[in-house]
Amino acid sequence: MSRKHTFRVPASTANLGAGFDALSMGFNRYLRITLEEAAANVIEVRGVGAASIPTTPENLIVRVAESVARKRNRPLPPFRMQIDNEIPLARGLGSSASAIIAGVTCYELMANDWRGDHLSDREIFEYAYEFEDHPDNLSGALYGGLNTAATSVDGEVFVSRLKVAEGIQPVVVIPVFELSTGKARAILPQTYSRQDAVYNLQRTALTIAALTTGEWRNLREGMRDRIHQPYRASLIPGLSEILALDTPGLLGVALSGAGPTVLGLARPEDAVAIGDIIAATFARHAVQSTPHVLKIDTVGRFIEGGS
Repeated sequence: MSRKHTFRVPASTANLGAGFDALSMGFNRYLRITLEEAAANVIEVRGVGAASIPTTPENLIVRVAESVARKRNRPLPPFRMQIDNEIPLARGLGSSASAIIAGVTCYELMANDWRGDHLSDREIFEYAYEFEDHPDNLSGALYGGLNTAATSVDGEVFVSRLKVAEGIQPVVVIPVFELSTGKARAILPQTYSRQDAVYNLQRTALTIAALTTGEWRNLREGMRDRIHQPYRASLIPGLSEILALDTPGLLGVALSGAGPTVLGLARPEDAVAIGDIIAATFARHAVQSTPHVLKIDTVGRFIEGGS
């Protein structure tokens, strides 16, 4: 690798309430990576969760890049990697998906310099799937914006990228404690009633329609859910009360991914107040949290340039 490369991958939220394992949205918090040629591999980490991100070959970004290199039989040259992270770890904001997409991108940039090995989006998903088998999470990190995602019986990923209407502002409220996706998945039932399945199907459709048309009066109902949030509430003190909030300016509310972060979709002028109300609700349940008013990232993975 003869050049220095810099790129970023956005944070994301998944599910958006009823759209369990099907919907995602990218946000303007980023995992930023700088790569350059070196005599030996060096990994440096700064930013959110830096002390918890390995600087060894166990680093997820490196493991993904090395995995792609093995599958394509193209060993990676030695590199120096600078990681600047803005995405909280294990909070339901897509930190793992961002790292996985970053790992595939690291391989692609190094391989392009060396042998011109460009990857298609389908190949990116194929390699990322070894580490994350939920296409909604990966599509939010790769594309940003609003995405619907599904996997066929033979493993092909189908993603539709949608434009969110003007007039909405994301607010995330991040508790201090972590919640692993594995633990949040384990608490879910193995089967659901037809009534609950239909309930979520109707509301997923309503959520997509509201977000793309700006019919905000439908969004609150659209983001209600019977598939995952009622079960995960036992792991997150205050979540049930937050999901039941009926506050002016709050257009929709949901658990972000597997949690414990809560996503509020608010009218822009009410976003700060909505974040404070959700944080105060957490506080009544002895959970310390921090609200952040964000923007929807509409670019996704962005390679900022090389030198």
